[in-house]
Amino acid sequence: MARNLLGVHTNKKIILCGAVRLDDFYKGFQYYIEAIKFLDREKYFLCFFGNVNNTLISALGFEFFSFGYLHDSSLLRLLYNSADVFVAPSTMEAFGKTLAESMSCGTPVVCFDSTGPKDIVDHKVNGYRAKVFDSEDLANGVNWVVDSKNYQQLSDNSIKKVREKFDNSIVAEQYIKLYKELLRDVVS
Repeated sequence: MARNLLGVHTNKKIILCGAVRLDDFYKGFQYYIEAIKFLDREKYFLCFFGNVNNTLISALGFEFFSFGYLHDSSLLRLLYNSADVFVAPSTMEAFGKTLAESMSCGTPVVCFDSTGPKDIVDHKVNGYRAKVFDSEDLANGVNWVVDSKNYQQLSDNSIKKVREKFDNSIVAEQYIKLYKELLRDVVS
């Protein structure tokens, strides 16, 4: 349904990648471009959000659609829901909001086993953590997620992780606990 609402009419598996500025060095888009070269053009359709160089993507020979910068959170949710896998090739990321957003929509994530994303994605539980800055393993992760016999479990685990670890009420409780501990130390 999400694909129809977005006008993405394909039977191929959809790989989603996005950030406000994909060309930012820290987003690791160069690793994504290299990883895509290891994937089957007949199997995958690429979708993007944020600023992306469409000429560069066209040269890869894949069917693709770029949604540009999205201002509407409902549209972003539809995009996450239309995808089979979200790829986050960041080389430096404090947290990785797009990973949590994707997982909250039930879309497993492939990322590198480094920085903030390694604390969000559980390897082969709700996604795939590729060897650090290894484009071929990033591609292996995409294939592993999409071809997983337990894809629905990966999807369910993604939602569960976000609800249990990153829900607003959970995070608020963690802050309250931290503040109470800090105040207790100051008063003592």
